[in-house]
Amino acid sequence: MSDSPMRRAFAALSKVTPAAATVTNVDDLLRLLADGVTGLVGVERCSVYMREERQNLFRGCVGCCKGSPLPEDIKRWVAGVPADGVTRELLETRRPVVVANARRDPRMVKATVRHWQIRSIMAVPMPVGAEVIGLLLLDDVDRQHEFAPEEVELARAFAELAGGLIAQTQTRLELQSKLGAASRQLNALRRATAVDERLSDLVLEGRSLADLTATLAQLLGKPCAIFRPDGERVAPALPEAAPESALPRLLEPAVAALPEVRETLGEHEASRAFVAGPVPAAGILHRHVVAPVVLGDELWGRLVVMEHKTRFTGGDVVAVRRAATLISLQVSSERKAAEADWNAGASLAAELLGGGSDDLVARRRADRLGVSLEAKRLVIVFGSRDEAEPADFRAVAAAFAREAPELTVHVTALEGAVAALVELPVGADPDGFAAANRDRFEAVRAGLRRSARLVAGVSTPRCGADGYRAAHREARQVVECVLRFSPPGGPALFTAEELGVGGLLLSTSDSEAMTAFAEQSVGELVRDHSKAELLTTLCSFFDNMGSIRDVATALDVHENTIRYRLSRIEELTGMAVVHDPDAQLCARLSLLVLLLQGRLPVGEASAAAAAPPALDELEVVPAIAG
Repeated sequence: MSDSPMRRAFAALSKVTPAAATVTNVDDLLRLLADGVTGLVGVERCSVYMREERQNLFRGCVGCCKGSPLPEDIKRWVAGVPADGVTRELLETRRPVVVANARRDPRMVKATVRHWQIRSIMAVPMPVGAEVIGLLLLDDVDRQHEFAPEEVELARAFAELAGGLIAQTQTRLELQSKLGAASRQLNALRRATAVDERLSDLVLEGRSLADLTATLAQLLGKPCAIFRPDGERVAPALPEAAPESALPRLLEPAVAALPEVRETLGEHEASRAFVAGPVPAAGILHRHVVAPVVLGDELWGRLVVMEHKTRFTGGDVVAVRRAATLISLQVSSERKAAEADWNAGASLAAELLGGGSDDLVARRRADRLGVSLEAKRLVIVFGSRDEAEPADFRAVAAAFAREAPELTVHVTALEGAVAALVELPVGADPDGFAAANRDRFEAVRAGLRRSARLVAGVSTPRCGADGYRAAHREARQVVECVLRFSPPGGPALFTAEELGVGGLLLSTSDSEAMTAFAEQSVGELVRDHSKAELLTTLCSFFDNMGSIRDVATALDVHENTIRYRLSRIEELTGMAVVHDPDAQLCARLSLLVLLLQGRLPVGEASAAAAAPPALDELEVVPAIAG
């Protein structure tokens, strides 16, 4: 080969070299080379094919035709297939191959000839050492081109020089990529370390889960949340300026139930951290890093961080995994502290209510725990209709924490039931506290497992060790009344104020006999809806201490109307409640039985809690004929 073609090839390549030093991907360099070789050889079109790894195949990358880039369609074409005799010959000889008549030459792939309108072509290898790394395919569009020997030598020289330049550029880009990856990894690890240090400080300070997730969201710049196994989202947090809609939804029940998500969770059940998503079917358009929060052998929950604005890096995964570990530590510490406090409180409650230790010892222990025995407290006893399945005292404590977190409650298992010692808040009205919080106490009972079989009794507030024990006995009497008289599915919670002193009698009476007695005494007033006014009047009579004047005011009727109704009650039931103490007792106990059975609303039966009318306040009136 003469020096002239090589010098001309050097000159053509020298125009490409400065730009080659700044390209950021190989395709940009290949476009420059394609432009350079078409001008050097004097052809209209050049296609550049590069070798695919571990195969003797060459895939189209870029090209130019008359100064314009070839369409992206070139990337679908492959040279070196079995029918491609031109490439096979080029690889064997490592020299340019010229095809004068592409339509008739058996070495050509006919589909390629038709698609690209090839009439004649020159294929030039780009060698690097012993390997051909690419091909230059030179031709004129849809017309013959007779390639002179000088043009062949020019193309060969240019291709040899271009191969070296491509190899150098690939090496440079690979090193830059590795350096960039190393730099990104270093920055990510630094950020992971910063996350670790900051969250560790928060854990040592005893900060809440919300504080931990809020800090994590700001440090990573990505929304995050903790999901419990049941799908409840805990402590969600957003980075600055992120909208509320950016909160992670991946493990919400509706999304987690989708086959794609369920399959992903199943595949990574034992993983420390993994990347999931996106799930377009559920509107989840971003990837998520999921890290389990494990307490011993228990999967307490999962920390989920959503990709936001920037893509995840390896350091982000490390940071999330470490954050999940620190959250596990925080939850475990809180659980142990709560259990220690709870155990001490439960033990003290058992001593106070059970009376198993000396009062002085109990007082000293209460002082150590910061529990004042002078504070007003009421007792709630949770019993079960099935002795084989009593209430779980831990579940009761958790239910109070959920439904009434501001109340100070000590829960213990005692005498086959669960007793909760509830402190009245400062400033609370002792007389109205049980009634005001009745619905919350019922929510605690209803939130327990197998709540349909559980009943509850609420005492009146008392103070002191002796007072707490009396309150416990009172609450147990209420529970006993409920178990004796309330049918399955009937009312399950009553207060001592609602039952009054009658609860003491009913708690030890024969339930069948008392039920029959109540039915005989006032059952007709309940069964016959036309006598509802009589029943209301009877309840109000006891509620207003037997004062006809007060009953008339309460019901907004004339006093003579009340006298008439009371006389009608006497005619129907035989009970002269106005002047006969025995009749009053019978009526009161009968109303209590109906109340416990759920046949009277609690509000209407407030007479059950009223004190018996004083004899000097009773008005004796003659019976008025119906």
